Parts: sequence; structure tokens; C-alpha cells
Amino acid sequence: MPTSFDVDSGRCGRETRITAEMDGKKIRITIKSTCPDVQKYAEALKEVDYRDIFKRVLENPIYVKASPILGPECLVPCAVVSATWTEAGMVSKSLLSKIGRQCIRFVADSP
Repeated sequence: MPTSFDVDSGRCGRETRITAEMDGKKIRITIKSTCPDVQKYAEALKEVDYRDIFKRVLENPIYVKASPILGPECLVPCAVVSATWTEAGMVSKSLLSKIGRQCIRFVADSP
């Protein structure tokens, strides 16, 4: 069963749905977004090799293909990593169902 993640970036107001699906040793990636840059990224990233999802940021094709297209604060590549790791069984879907969402929060009164 495919794995889907939604990205709702309040800063830019764009919404994205990422779906990852195992196909042998490849993971097929489908990205639908209201952001034109993310749609360009989706065209560049249709699948990744299972072994590549474990690579560090500078060597990981999920980030390497994002670099010339997306800005550094875009949350989508991180969500693609989460979707692929979950689809590959490295993160429990039942755990994620309990957590519900992960987020980045601004702290106005930080020390």
C-alpha cells in the first residue's frame, strides 16, 4: 500500500501531497503541488533506488535533484525522505498515525 504525506507550508501558502510506492528495489514518487517549483521538482524526481534513501543530504538524490529547483527553506524534500523511509518500512506507519503530524514552530520569546 502506498505511503502519502501532506506538506502544508504556512509561510508560502502552498500545499503538496507526496506519495511513495515500493516497486522492487525502486521507490516510485508522485508529487502533486500548488507550487510550480515543486511541480518542476516532481518531474525531476520520479523514483529513487531503495539504497539511495539512506545517503547523507549532499549525496541523496532526493536533495540533489531539489537543489537547482527549490529554495533552501522548502519542506518538500524532507517530506519526500519521510515518505520513502516510511514506505521502505524504516518508520512505522502505526507510530506515525499516533503522532499525527510533525511541525516546525517559531518561538517568539526564545532566550
